[in-house]
This record gives sequence, structure tokens and C-alpha cells, in this order.
Amino acid sequence: MRVYLVPVGLDRFECYYEAVDDDTDEPVEGRGFFARLRARFDEQLKEAERARHQRSIEEPKTFLGRVHKRSLRWMAERIAEQRLLWQLRKADAATLHISSDLPAARAEAIMRDSMKRDSDRHRNRMIPHTLVLIASGLVAIVPGPNLLAYLFTFTAVGHFLSWRGAAHALSTVRWTLTPDPALTQIHRSFSLAPADRHRVILEAAKRLHMPRMARFVEQLSASR
Repeated sequence: MRVYLVPVGLDRFECYYEAVDDDTDEPVEGRGFFARLRARFDEQLKEAERARHQRSIEEPKTFLGRVHKRSLRWMAERIAEQRLLWQLRKADAATLHISSDLPAARAEAIMRDSMKRDSDRHRNRMIPHTLVLIASGLVAIVPGPNLLAYLFTFTAVGHFLSWRGAAHALSTVRWTLTPDPALTQIHRSFSLAPADRHRVILEAAKRLHMPRMARFVEQLSASR
């Protein structure tokens, strides 16, 4: 598994992973409570990914249809954000690609600090989301207009998988660090004028065959 410690500023870095849309598929075993949640969650992933790739000809006519469409867009964004952690949950080893002008020890420390924050954040959010799901009687998940159950299933299971992935990355995954010239280009581009930086980031993302990386870098670099 390849993870990229992407520069989003002269002294800021974020872990990044880009993969095919179906790499979250895995068999769900058993018929218990969590197995049912996982099965429903996997259906939601597929539906959100289909919606992201399809261009709707017209807006849904009903209120519930419009809400459902917006919820799918929101879920597609969350899938992209959390896919790295979901994949780390199943990894035995991973390669962390870093900028060549970033010391390896510092790069690993940044990655581990990021995973620790993610582990704490998703654990803390998973607990109330799961309690609300159970307390509201939403365990009996029904399809159709029950949008509250639909969303809480996605968030509760999503936070659980992300927490497990971050914790696994810290305790079990064997990390290898390697310098990457494309990341070095991105890092140095933050000393350039905005137009030149934009061009360098696009070229680096194309070189890495990661079409969504440029947007990721520019969104985070603009957040501060």
C-alpha cells in the first residue's frame, strides 16, 4: 500500500491516498448486528460512488428525493476523506512517500501524529453516533425514506472503520519511507507565485497518476 505525505504548505503536510472506487469491497460474514450494519454500509458505498460518477439529467421532483441526492453527495465526499484509513485497517505494510527535503524522522513523526489525531477523533465521534443509532430504534434498518437511519448507519460504521484503520496504522503496519521527486516539486512550489505553483502541482499530480491530488493540495493550502 502506498501513502503520500503531501505538502500543503512550506511547513504543512497531510497523508493522502487515492485508489479505485471498488477497493472498499470486502466480504461481510455473519448475521449479527454489526454484520447487518456493514452490509448496509457497503450498499451505501456503492450507491454513493455510482451517484458521484453519474450526471443526473434532472433534479429529483420530491423533497425526499432531493434530500437523498444531497446525502449521497455528502457521503461521496466522506468516502474520499476516509478511504485511506479504511484501507490501512487491512494493511500489513505500507510505503510512505515523502518530499526529499523532509527528514525521514520528521516525516514519520508527522504521519504518526496525524494517525493519532484521526484515531482519537473517529473514536470520539463513533461513540455518540452509535448510541444515537441504537437509542433511536434505528437498528432495524429499513430502505426508502428513513433517511435518518440511512445517514447514522453510514456515519457510525464509517467512524468505526476509520478508528480501526488509524489505530492499526500506529500499532501494526510496518512503514517504509521513500523520497518522491513529485512531492519535492510540490513542496518547493509553495515558494512560487500562485499561477506557477498551480501549474507545478497539476504536473506533479499527473506524474503520480492521481487526478484528485491537485484539488486536495490546493483546497488544504487555501484553508490557512
